Amino acid sequence: MARRAFLHVGTAKSGTTYLHDLWWQHRETLRHRGLLLPGAVMRDHFVAAAVVKGMDALVSRLDEEQLRTWDRLLERSGEWSDDVLISHEHFSDSPPEAAAGALDRLAAVADEVHLVLTVRDLGRVLPSAWQQRVKQGARQPFGRFLGSARRGDGEQKFWRYQDVPAILDRWTVGLPDERVHLVTVPPSGAPRDELWRRAGTVLGVEVTGLDTVPRLPNDSIGIVEAELLRRVNDRFPRERRSLDVTRYRKGAFTRDVLAGSAPAEPFVLPAKHHEWVRERAEAMVATLGERSYDVVGDLDDLLPAAPLAGRTPEEADDAELLDAATVVLDRLGVAPPEALDDALELIAAELLARTVPDPEPSRS
Repeated sequence: MARRAFLHVGTAKSGTTYLHDLWWQHRETLRHRGLLLPGAVMRDHFVAAAVVKGMDALVSRLDEEQLRTWDRLLERSGEWSDDVLISHEHFSDSPPEAAAGALDRLAAVADEVHLVLTVRDLGRVLPSAWQQRVKQGARQPFGRFLGSARRGDGEQKFWRYQDVPAILDRWTVGLPDERVHLVTVPPSGAPRDELWRRAGTVLGVEVTGLDTVPRLPNDSIGIVEAELLRRVNDRFPRERRSLDVTRYRKGAFTRDVLAGSAPAEPFVLPAKHHEWVRERAEAMVATLGERSYDVVGDLDDLLPAAPLAGRTPEEADDAELLDAATVVLDRLGVAPPEALDDALELIAAELLARTVPDPEPSRS
């Protein structure tokens, strides 16, 4: 039976990819130091989260053995006598009954169950979340996304992953506050490994001296590249959308073809949206401050910084988009046309033509 089981449930865009990368990169070292990541590969934790919360689009593709991934992680945890970590951001928006069931299952294999939530300020999360959606096929312009998030209409999915008090309400039933760990993402300018060290503090494992250079490639894109992909998504035939296309678009296509096709230009939260984002963040911090959770970092880390000057994706002009599209098509070995509309159609066709079926989720 495990001593402590840590379940890290998100939030999305809070450094989870960075942490996963380092945890699995140092998996053997961490195991020798008393922290087990059960499963064969990182993807097992994603599959487990999908099974727990009922991600029908993925679960329907799993065979009987793969459907037991969550069970196998629990079995392996119960065989371990020290601490265990299971982590994926897709746990965060599980319905209440699924969260309660997962906590009960963990309590059966560990003396103590601990809930870990990493959280980043909304001023940085909103642009990052829109960019991620575009990689997954979204067609909504950035400004419209921000307006919808502000009103709350049509953006229930975003807030399911980012309404921190609500996530904690779902995931802490029956847990004492001292076993609920809120890890804040440090503000811009902090040491690169600060989040890594904060997470190590929660897990009670020594992480100093370990390499903190991630192995997973950085697939961040700038405003021109993101707007180009959004417009390509608008040309992609609705009936041809699939999980395989989404995986290729947000993976190899973004990483190897799209990234670097335009001059780097970071995303910023437009100044006109700063007031409501700040108000929302302050309300969240006030709510969290009334609770007695273990906070690693500072709740003030969740307050957005003053707005920075910069363009929005909608301000990228057609000439810039055509230049980026030309680079993309050249990398794909396709002769670029002279018109932007034709280039968008060609890129959409290439996305479809180059998609290959994703391999079945691995078995642990």
